[in-house]
Amino acid sequence: MDTTDPSITFNENGVCDRYAQFYKDILPDWNYGKGKEKELEQIIAKIKKYGRHKKYDCLLGFSGGFDSSYLLHFAIKELGLRPLVFHVDAGWNIPFAEDNIRKMTDKLGVDLKIEKINW
Repeated sequence: MDTTDPSITFNENGVCDRYAQFYKDILPDWNYGKGKEKELEQIIAKIKKYGRHKKYDCLLGFSGGFDSSYLLHFAIKELGLRPLVFHVDAGWNIPFAEDNIRKMTDKLGVDLKIEKINW
């Protein structure tokens, strides 16, 4: 855990309050892997239906980091979606992410729209 967060606290066992909060507030309502696969399949089918005969069937936000890179790959290769990829450049991109954005979208053959914010 990033200890530079000024509001983070740790209990006597060294467990941070974010961990305890996750187990108390989030985990009880988190239905990961509990029959949600069918619901996801239905949502994807609906997206594909509404996107039929269109160039794109969804919009996918992409930071260039590990999570969104996997999501982009999964959406295209596993779910068969045709996303328009959208990236917001707020001025603090790191070189790894910028390079990865281009590599991923080029390799997967998808269009990329970048919106640069001028502060």
